[in-house]
Amino acid sequence: MGQMLNGDSRVHLAPFTVSWPDGQCVLAYARQGGMAIVAAVQVPEVPYGAPSLWDVAARHLPTNLTDENEGYGRWLLCAGWGLSVMPDPRGLDLSGEAWTVNVAKSVTLKAPAYGSDGLHVGYLWFDNPAVNAKAQGLLGASV
Repeated sequence: MGQMLNGDSRVHLAPFTVSWPDGQCVLAYARQGGMAIVAAVQVPEVPYGAPSLWDVAARHLPTNLTDENEGYGRWLLCAGWGLSVMPDPRGLDLSGEAWTVNVAKSVTLKAPAYGSDGLHVGYLWFDNPAVNAKAQGLLGASV
């Protein structure tokens, strides 16, 4: 188990394609201090509903990167940040709901991007079971 982070800052959530054409997860984006949080809300009942986002980034970028942390980190940060500036009409925008993130990887960028010094990547869930079920329901799963 990785580092656990807790917070109640604003969270943007939306379905996110992780395997073309229809493999999706629920992507969550939040901020804590100078760091972004880009995480998946696990929906184990759905294929691809519990992806390693780091592996998803690896599949989308060249394998000959000079700095994997920088390249994958920036790609994931862009994906998450995009939820905050171009909200998905199928998504959720929550404020004040307590959440926890199991951090699989943390990256500090060489230079800030999208207003963040780096990011934490992992799995996010909400303390309130009803909110967690609503987030999981973005994939059409009845959990």
